Amino acid sequence: MNEPQLSSESTILKPRTWFEGLDGLRAFAALLIVVDHSAEFSGLTFRDNWMGPYFARLDIGVCIFFVLSGFLLFRPFVHAQFTGKTVSSSGPFWFRRIVRIYPAYWIALTIALIFDLCEPVRDTTGHFLSFGLVHIYSRDISRIFSGITQSWSLVTELGFYFILPFLAMIGRRLGKGKSLHQQATRLLLWCCALAVGSLVFRIVMFKVSNWEFATWGGASVPWTPSYMDTFAAGMLLAVFSAWIDFHPQLKEKASQLTKKPWIWWTAALLLFWFMCTQLDLARGTSRVSFEMEVVRQSLYGLIGICLVIPIIFGVPRSGFVLRFLSWKPMAYLGKISYGIYLWHMAFLYLAINIWGWQRWTLEQPAIGNFWGWLSVSVVGSIAAASLSHHLIESPLTQSSKNFLLRFSRK
Repeated sequence: MNEPQLSSESTILKPRTWFEGLDGLRAFAALLIVVDHSAEFSGLTFRDNWMGPYFARLDIGVCIFFVLSGFLLFRPFVHAQFTGKTVSSSGPFWFRRIVRIYPAYWIALTIALIFDLCEPVRDTTGHFLSFGLVHIYSRDISRIFSGITQSWSLVTELGFYFILPFLAMIGRRLGKGKSLHQQATRLLLWCCALAVGSLVFRIVMFKVSNWEFATWGGASVPWTPSYMDTFAAGMLLAVFSAWIDFHPQLKEKASQLTKKPWIWWTAALLLFWFMCTQLDLARGTSRVSFEMEVVRQSLYGLIGICLVIPIIFGVPRSGFVLRFLSWKPMAYLGKISYGIYLWHMAFLYLAINIWGWQRWTLEQPAIGNFWGWLSVSVVGSIAAASLSHHLIESPLTQSSKNFLLRFSRK
């Protein structure tokens, strides 16, 4: 195997293995989605012309998760490439990700179906697709939005998990026999190519099969290739983050750019304000046009980048926002954010079943209490997520690590 060729100015610095504040950002993303769905259930998203456009865009939390996944999962591959280490086989990587996603999801979906806390799943095929997390690969809307409806993003994530080792392998081959800085440059270009490829994929699907919900063009909107640009944004940050561990001058420049983290937070807020007020975007699951959806998703990715940069390149706990994201309660909510995401809609349905609250729909535009919906969803999902984390996710994660360790010794 070819070792990376370090240039004379390269110095291996002590690499950062964790970035304080990322768990807090995970919590923030999850809570944005909780607020988004609570506003939709109460009708506030649709009936309030002042706040509605802002609530409608809180689904940006999903893209923030995608950017974080691209960064956190690609970085170990990049660092291994830069240090000339052998990358572990794809099997253990996929095994860890499957254990991370499926068991907690299966339990949540089973409970939700038994107690009518989600959308119904139709017939045996529908159950197979939903429990297998492949239900978005259908033109049938009743299958795509069945069961735990927000689980569409889990399918998208799983697609990224599946292809990531191959993407990393291609990136490694692109830099074969090159200096470390040439490798980094080629990896950055590879990430940009993936983002462009995502756009090309969406254009092709739109041109071939228009964009109605019941067509393959419409159904492909949540597929992994359609969101590859947001994953690639995180991957690009992963390359820069690993690169500066070998480049003191670049590390200094990155530190200077993030010396005032409030600039990045302000940029994210201004982009969000612009998107909500200056663009005529649809609310809910509706779509205005293909072009506007491309702009929306691009802005989501850009905002995600602005939020992540101060955390991974800046000084830990510098400024109020970084201190808040590093605060222990936020870090804990970040650790259980997967459960919050899985369970929050179940408690919205629970409010309907127990108290008879009316959900806002086009046919029945009920006026609900947004704060009531939000309180039930936040409190309930945090409680359920805590149980899921401590009783299911954490023990299984540790068991999977032990299993892989024993397996590797054989």
